[in-house]
Amino acid sequence: MLQITDRATTHLLRARTEGGFDERAGARFVRGSAGVGLTFAPAPEQGDQVVAQSPLPIYVAEDVTAVLDQAVIDVAADDGESRLVLRPQADAPGDLKRQKSGTPPQPDDDGP
Repeated sequence: MLQITDRATTHLLRARTEGGFDERAGARFVRGSAGVGLTFAPAPEQGDQVVAQSPLPIYVAEDVTAVLDQAVIDVAADDGESRLVLRPQADAPGDLKRQKSGTPPQPDDDGP
């Protein structure tokens, strides 16, 4: 099951506030044009997996559940800015990342 670090939760809470979303809105991971994308939603959609371990509601769209099933969402520094990264639960830095601009996660080509 998807895991969210405390740092990632804090990052998502800040992004929700900065985006002007209601405090009840949850982070929703969806299929994006280049992989996994992030949006905020007032409630899960039918078929979404709900991650209960986080103080922020986390919804995972059915079509990306398999991709995120054994992932950890964390935060990493990128040129002085924070960005979300997806890592396998087993370890390894940054297999995928979501850039500050809001683009979906991309392969990490700059190494660990």
